[in-house]
Amino acid sequence: MSGLRGTVHRGTFKGEESLILENASLRAIILPAWGAKTVSLVHAESGIETLWQNPSPEFTRSRYGDSFETGEFAGFDEMFPTISRCYYESAPWAGVEAPDHGEVWSIPWDSTVGPDSVTLTVTGARFPYRLQKTITLVGEKLVAHYAAANLSDQPLDFIWAAHPLFNASEGLHLIVPRAMRSVINSVPGPTLGGYGHRHEFPGKEIRLDRVPPRNDTGYQKYWFAQKVTEGWCILHHPGKNLSIGLSFPADRVPYLGVWLNEGGYAGQYNIAPEPATGAMDRIDFAKMWGMNSVLNPAETRQWHLAISIANGKEPRALSPDGEFLA
Repeated sequence: MSGLRGTVHRGTFKGEESLILENASLRAIILPAWGAKTVSLVHAESGIETLWQNPSPEFTRSRYGDSFETGEFAGFDEMFPTISRCYYESAPWAGVEAPDHGEVWSIPWDSTVGPDSVTLTVTGARFPYRLQKTITLVGEKLVAHYAAANLSDQPLDFIWAAHPLFNASEGLHLIVPRAMRSVINSVPGPTLGGYGHRHEFPGKEIRLDRVPPRNDTGYQKYWFAQKVTEGWCILHHPGKNLSIGLSFPADRVPYLGVWLNEGGYAGQYNIAPEPATGAMDRIDFAKMWGMNSVLNPAETRQWHLAISIANGKEPRALSPDGEFLA
């Protein structure tokens, strides 16, 4: 098992202190001081960097409360306690602003390094919570175990969402459980129209399950309209013969969003499947749609996310433990 789980060592990434998890299959680079961002995830067998990279040779620093695009704008960030900027509605935090992409991507996390794992912890700046994740590599999987604790005696509305910006490619196939057949648009744009517009998945005129050629105008963000029927999704690159799978517990992470940048936003060409505890991007909107999540007073909630990467033919599904199924 030690060979499958690999080792942890310290390094630098664009001049910033990093933690590097590495085994025979994967190499992950994490920046504790910058939101515990997983800034690189390389598949060793193919040598492919799976995460979108900021082309600047220097790391782009940001401040708490900045818009997400003013920072490094790459890699895999945690979004908590919101996705888009909004104001909390309920006492005792009514009127408190929750920043763009949440609080935790732009502030430092404490880190504890084990022989084959990294545990990272952060506490809220404006809201009373603690978020922790422990990351390990297990064969061809990066596995993150999460715990979110409400440190107050009041219910806390929140959204946790993963935000891994994976490199896109023309014809990339997004595979989800067969029962997931409709989506709701959450960001007005040229492809899916106005906020709240519904579309069938995968669609006919607009194929939501296939990435179009890179272009100067297209981008889209939508949420599957119902809770996930199974906790997984897959990105398959036909030209690279590479599959990336995300697996998570459907009962604790019941929503799945998708951000696809065809090149129309900041010239980036990437796709981010977003397993989440709540949907529709904002704490207040999630409540409006009945797709919200709440931490009860003094509650601690746990879940996990596994990212599996493998070469091979297009899989049909992903098992609960993150194995590709032919």
